[in-house]
Amino acid sequence: MRGRIRQLGVAGVVAVLACGCAPQHVEKNTTTRSGAVPAHAGEPHYGAAVPPLGSPSLSPAVTGKTVLVVGDSWSASIGHGMSEVGASHNTIVNAGLGGCGILLPVGNETPEECRKWPTQWPSYLEKYKPDATLLTVGFWDVTPQRLAGDKEPRDLTAPAHEQAFRNRLNQAISILTSRNTPLYLMTSQQVGNPKYRASALVMNRVLREAVARHPGVRLLDLRGQLCNDDGCPKVLVGTKVYDPTAHPTKPARARLANWALNAMFTKDGA
Repeated sequence: MRGRIRQLGVAGVVAVLACGCAPQHVEKNTTTRSGAVPAHAGEPHYGAAVPPLGSPSLSPAVTGKTVLVVGDSWSASIGHGMSEVGASHNTIVNAGLGGCGILLPVGNETPEECRKWPTQWPSYLEKYKPDATLLTVGFWDVTPQRLAGDKEPRDLTAPAHEQAFRNRLNQAISILTSRNTPLYLMTSQQVGNPKYRASALVMNRVLREAVARHPGVRLLDLRGQLCNDDGCPKVLVGTKVYDPTAHPTKPARARLANWALNAMFTKDGA
């Protein structure tokens, strides 16, 4: 599975793409629930309201900006959406890589390109000098992985793995904010998947704690855009959310891209 999704990510840096118009969609509350998933103690309460699925349009304030996108295939997908909705007036540097988290487990299960982020990201910052950076690692790092000393794969519910993720996240934050560039972290929507829910809850808690500790780091609550306390609907505002690979469809990624860019560069984040 990791190899298949790796092909969906962007294998390197993508420069400006010639597209500047966001698709428009009728706003209507049409949902298909994926199964009731009760709220978890300590998790923000999202209620039963239909999640918003991003923004229908891009703010005119998002002009002349450079955004660096790093992380996994969800980062790559949203970075692709950013290029589709805003690259005629902005520079989107999409370095998202499918199949790549930040935990760097031992063994051959981690592709060589996934191990290069500690050295590659500083070079991207130096070359492109972004106005903001986006990091999303909400899938691979919640899945069971075998870290040094493990006999069997474990997920973030194991204390040692939670600490390892926290350490790697701190390393990533140190790199990505080294030029005082605002860094945006996206929560994991995998809380809607019973198989990964417990691990994703740990990830989202660690992300929130990191944002609280670092003034230059901000949270983009992807989980809140796609899920409520009952689960993560497959259809939102009349839009099918997921494609057959479990990544955002073209209209869904456009709305998520609008939302992320507006949050980065407008005062109210609308």
